[in-house]
Amino acid sequence: MTVLTKPSAVIKKPEINEVPLVDKTIYDEEKIEIQQHAEWQAKYSTRVLIYLVMVLLALLCLSVGLTLCREMGKPNTVRRYQGFCSIPILDDQMMEPRFRTLPLRWKTDDVQMVSADERDGLAEALREELDIGDTVEKISVVNNGHNVNFIHNFKDNTTGIVDSERCFVMELSPEVVLSPELFISGLTSGAQFDVSRVRSSLRAALPALAELHRAASELAEQCASRPVYRLHRDDAIRKRSVEDPAHDYIQFSGKHVQEIKINNLQEILDYEKKMKA
Repeated sequence: MTVLTKPSAVIKKPEINEVPLVDKTIYDEEKIEIQQHAEWQAKYSTRVLIYLVMVLLALLCLSVGLTLCREMGKPNTVRRYQGFCSIPILDDQMMEPRFRTLPLRWKTDDVQMVSADERDGLAEALREELDIGDTVEKISVVNNGHNVNFIHNFKDNTTGIVDSERCFVMELSPEVVLSPELFISGLTSGAQFDVSRVRSSLRAALPALAELHRAASELAEQCASRPVYRLHRDDAIRKRSVEDPAHDYIQFSGKHVQEIKINNLQEILDYEKKMKA
């Protein structure tokens, strides 16, 4: 009778080994763990992205700040200076060596800056209104009642001559045009300037320019309704001679008093007359 107890134990064995239920439970737990891991990765990626954006913004602000500091700390930055100046024009053949360099007086109000002593032996005085900035010198010249504007642009390396009837443009000549920084420094410190006269013989190219190069945009604005001619040198800048014919333009830009003669000016006048006919 004892043998009958073994089969009963065999019958209860399948109740212990319920494999499908155990497997399903394990599968569900693993699935929950995978979902939690993906959610953690998404949060981590968002934080990393926010940190990267903040770092990039900080670097951008730092770069802008350094650029502004460099610009504000430049030692050669020139402020804008405006004023009037008179330049004595003496006959170079009679001028004593000690009078070839003179300190120039300039003021912000339009008054005569040549003293009575300086007028003795003075043939004439060149009256100029100066407007000097970082890279551009604007000089309005009054010579015997004739007003002409010179625009020296050091950034574009051009010189423009704005007359009432026409305009000219040419390459800037450092031999006669002092840089804005040195010009202002000399005027404000009472430095000696060479006022001896030099001669520039130029020739205008025909026809007139259809449009000015973008580099001469400021000149183009002032000469919008006037013909513009490009000037070329006929010879090098030289000391003025007594036999030279009368000049067409005259200016002082820090180095010598420059007399400009346009050798084919009559040809220009004939060209303009023909264009108007």
